[in-house]
Amino acid sequence: MSVTLTKPEWECLKTRFRFLLENDSQPTNRFVMTNDLLNQEKCALYLDYLSIELDSPTRLVTASMLAKRYAMLTVAPVLFAMSYFNKGLKLSIESSRLESPDDGVESRYPNGSLGEYEVSEPEEGKRNEWREEVLRHIFAEHLSLVFRTLAGVSRVPISILWENAFVRIRPLYEDGIEEEADTSVVQRLREDYNYIVRLAPATIFGERRNPLSTFMSPTNRGSKKELTTHIRHTCCFYYEISAEYCYSCPKPCDTPI
Repeated sequence: MSVTLTKPEWECLKTRFRFLLENDSQPTNRFVMTNDLLNQEKCALYLDYLSIELDSPTRLVTASMLAKRYAMLTVAPVLFAMSYFNKGLKLSIESSRLESPDDGVESRYPNGSLGEYEVSEPEEGKRNEWREEVLRHIFAEHLSLVFRTLAGVSRVPISILWENAFVRIRPLYEDGIEEEADTSVVQRLREDYNYIVRLAPATIFGERRNPLSTFMSPTNRGSKKELTTHIRHTCCFYYEISAEYCYSCPKPCDTPI
């Protein structure tokens, strides 16, 4: 029997992550196919276009902002479906696209829409193997490919891009563990989170090492009585387009902008 997401599950992903199917998205002439971001020339053109939209000073800053947005549109819904619904989403990099928002919308960050996709469930007693395949597809076969091109075109350190993904992943699990009432879901959240950020091998990410494990080390600012929940290891350059720092920015709070 084929597996699919229920209507409430789709609505949940749509509401939380702007996870849209092409039929649900608004018609627009301003879009780029995700697969085009793997082509350096096309990726550069898109970054230049997006720089104007975001009033960004450089491709480097734009690439960092795009990576953060892209992780929210792709990785976050896949991991949410995997851990909360126990369903795997296989997103095709060839059939997804980034769309500019409608005129009059305050945010100029792109939205995402999806064409082809597959949904799966783990076989009895084989969830670990299933989970590894779900993660390998979204990381090694999708996100890592986009990140490498963004880094090559913009010269942004790839560690910044991976931490941009991490800051989208961490709240899904840490907040969920604290807030979820279903104990079976909480158990999945704990096990999946620990695997993703600590135990998963480099091959799942298409990298030489697990790129997320570094960001799990504690990073505190100030005295022991002034601990911050999570301070980034790298700066995403958000302040370059907003004139303010992220709450988790590693730069000193009193650094002039």
